[in-house]
Amino acid sequence: AATGGACAATGGEGSAASGGAVRVASGNAGGAGSSGRLVFSSGTSQTGNSGAVLLGSGSGTAGRGGAATVSVGSGTSGGGGSTQLASGGSAATSGGSVLARTGEGTAASGGAIRISSANAGATGASGALRFASGSSKGGNSGRICAGTGASTAGRGGAVRVVIGSGTSSAGGALVLQAGSSTEATGGGAGVASGRGAGTSSGVVRVRGANAGGGGSSGRLAFSSGTGATGNSGGAVLGSGTATAGRGGRALATAGSGTSGAGGGLALVAGRDAVGAGAKGTGGRAVALGGEGTAASSGAVEVTSAKGGASGGSGRLVFTSGTSKSGNSGAASFGSGGATGGRGGAVSAAVGSGTSGAGGAVCARGGASTA
Repeated sequence: AATGGACAATGGEGSAASGGAVRVASGNAGGAGSSGRLVFSSGTSQTGNSGAVLLGSGSGTAGRGGAATVSVGSGTSGGGGSTQLASGGSAATSGGSVLARTGEGTAASGGAIRISSANAGATGASGALRFASGSSKGGNSGRICAGTGASTAGRGGAVRVVIGSGTSSAGGALVLQAGSSTEATGGGAGVASGRGAGTSSGVVRVRGANAGGGGSSGRLAFSSGTGATGNSGGAVLGSGTATAGRGGRALATAGSGTSGAGGGLALVAGRDAVGAGAKGTGGRAVALGGEGTAASSGAVEVTSAKGGASGGSGRLVFTSGTSKSGNSGAASFGSGGATGGRGGAVSAAVGSGTSGAGGAVCARGGASTA
């Protein structure tokens, strides 16, 4: 009922110099064979845990710890040998974990972990890096968490995902995609900045890169997907509420042009489905000032920019669309009613001219062919 005997291979101690090395190697192969395998394994166990396998170097009191290197041989007429690190499976409970952790620096920085594939040859691609959890038959698949640790006397570490550039083709793409579902709602994708408990929260910035000498800068497209049997998703752009300050602004601006017209800005509501039997109404476009519960509500101002030295200011056009088989839409200008004051005024004023006649005001009813 006692433990079996141990087997130890130990190099000799060097009291004034290095200790002796221990080398375990198989013999070289002949002209038509492979070199011998090396197997380091503990035995099986019937009623308890199997033995552990430990590979490591000793600590150094006046120097650095020794390195532990696992390298695989290269091949001259075939692929290089592979390296596999796999934990044990379990028939009754969770499988074993795989942990890669650097050494702690008690007085300085901790060690880094670097995972990279080798550079490609003259006619190939560099090796792919894949981080994925396994599939699941009766439960959720495993999560993937990438992040930095918290800092008590400094700032948190940054997380950066950068795609390589291309010298003869397009740069690599970056895709962030949530999982789909055949029975329920698909997974969400969220990008949120960090909260500032004592000051402002972090900024979220999404932008295309600057263009080169003969191209355009990258487009930004914010769009929901299509709906086969239901409504498509909404697109919401806005700022959060403020309890002790004013709400943040939401600003949409188009870029200016130095050799051409400035970029246009269009707000277009959705149209009805095109086809036989379509009877739905097109979507509305609404510009609404904010409500003032204790004071005046916000103003809605529509104005064109001032003209340059040799041009006119931009026109303002308020018109409804044409109609093929019904009445065209009405154009209404008015102020709201007032319960404890007077109704707001409606004013139509035309600008004056310093070198010519003032602008005209024209009110004209529609003509009829019938």
